[in-house]
Amino acid sequence: MKLSDYLVEFFVDRGLTDFFGFQGTNICHLVDSIARNPRAVNHSCYNEQGASFAACGLSQTSRSPAVAYSTGGPGAANLLSGVANAYFDSLPVIFLTGQINLNEYDTNQKIRQHSFQEIDIVKMAAPVTKSAIKITDATRIRYELERAWHTALDGRPGPVLIDLPMDIQRADIDPNELAGFEPSDVMYADPDTLKTVLEDRLHSARRPVLLVGNGVSPKAFGLLHAFSKRACIPFITSVLARHLMVSDDPQNFGFLGGTYGHREANLIAAVKADLVLSVGISLCSRQIGVKTEQFAPHAQLLRIDIENPALQRVIKQNETYVRMDAEVAAETIARVSTPGYSEWFAVCDDIRSYYHRFEERSVGREPNRLIAELSSWVPANSSISVDVGQHMMWAAQSFLVKEGQRLLFSGGHGAMGYAIPAAIGAWYHDRTPVYCLVGDGGFQMNSQELEWIVRESLPIKIVVLNNSSLGMVRFQQDDLFGGEYEGTAIGYNYSTPDFVAIAEAYGISAQRVDYQVSDLGSYRAWFEDEGPRLLEIRLPDTTAAYPKTFFGDLIYDQRPKIPKEDLDRLLAL
Repeated sequence: MKLSDYLVEFFVDRGLTDFFGFQGTNICHLVDSIARNPRAVNHSCYNEQGASFAACGLSQTSRSPAVAYSTGGPGAANLLSGVANAYFDSLPVIFLTGQINLNEYDTNQKIRQHSFQEIDIVKMAAPVTKSAIKITDATRIRYELERAWHTALDGRPGPVLIDLPMDIQRADIDPNELAGFEPSDVMYADPDTLKTVLEDRLHSARRPVLLVGNGVSPKAFGLLHAFSKRACIPFITSVLARHLMVSDDPQNFGFLGGTYGHREANLIAAVKADLVLSVGISLCSRQIGVKTEQFAPHAQLLRIDIENPALQRVIKQNETYVRMDAEVAAETIARVSTPGYSEWFAVCDDIRSYYHRFEERSVGREPNRLIAELSSWVPANSSISVDVGQHMMWAAQSFLVKEGQRLLFSGGHGAMGYAIPAAIGAWYHDRTPVYCLVGDGGFQMNSQELEWIVRESLPIKIVVLNNSSLGMVRFQQDDLFGGEYEGTAIGYNYSTPDFVAIAEAYGISAQRVDYQVSDLGSYRAWFEDEGPRLLEIRLPDTTAAYPKTFFGDLIYDQRPKIPKEDLDRLLAL
């Protein structure tokens, strides 16, 4: 059996039938095997970064593995941004790269390049993968594939990369003679230990809060949500976990964000709580601020995570941590005996109500109101991919999440150009409608994948929020450089094309509107029609993302600032 045929069969046997990539000499045997397998489907991108982000989008939506491939050299290098994205956002994507024949290598290791389009992608990918290897022995293919699959999913999920020389791809193997991989057991904390510790903390606490992150599955969320509701404990998420809870859920107190988070989440977690229970959330600087000693100074911190290095990063000197899978932890927490905290919940509800009223009358939040309006167009059980920039913050703050919806962000990597290919990948999960929010900057990074959308007739609805600038950086330039907008605004070496003309050139129906919420409704029926659609919404170039924590401020004291007497009242509650 040809090795590349075996490799494709390995993935389709595990239910993974969609392969994303771009053809090339060094990967052509694999692509041919995909095409010949009746259970596999090849999806050609137009830049390998598009394939890598599409695989991330599929994995992010399905919470299971996805595959992207490339040829060697520049093709493999183009995958790397998607590899890094999968690594930082814990996505179990398997990347396959083509490579020159083994017999083309020279023994002189100081030679920069042995053959045309050869690159040491294994060394390049090693820092942003859980495992990166080159196959040099065809008889090891079963072992390495099984190990890669296990590694991608085990513990904290993440990407793996397998480099496939051409002569390895075309090698003849006997599947019955291949050795398999046997994983070793990993020791985690005893659930009863967590139960004992948590019951002790909860019975001495008056103001507990639950922080939940991207490491929490929908099943674990259901258990944690039921626990928080039973005990009257406020529920706060990370950005990547924001879609786990519908927006109007009484337990929902927003997402924690040291810069752009919901005001009520930042105040409750960072100041008011006396016990912070975090599950599957990194508590990185973007969530709790750079000065970690200022986060929850009066609270005990109990952290639950599956990754040792994450737990070994000290947040508070008096913290307690437990290494455990989030689902096991959630099952344990669901059994915990706890007093009720109805008085504390009422305080949190007061804080939330005040901030919601303040935001409703705040100036500069017209884009947030636009996002809320657009979210009403999106049905339940849909995927919404969001690019990087101000519109990502508007979406995180103001998209009104319905049951079963999935917000797809490029979180840790923060890669502009993510949304369009991620939307493509998300569609292959369950073939339900996918929506895409992208800025004028991010759109231009992977606009070539519009051809993929048209070629496969994908019903993806794209909204381009065009403020003719890289608004998030431009806003920062006001603070740092006195309004010198180099590379971010019209007249400063930045410009935007005609997005409607681009979409129409690809054969996508497109419309343009200048932003006024009252005008948007007339486009809704057209936007929801069959097939792909692109709606460009032009915004002023002075847009900003609020609320925002500025340099030197405490994370709960965001701008525009609330009146001091109101903040003092909330702090005293």
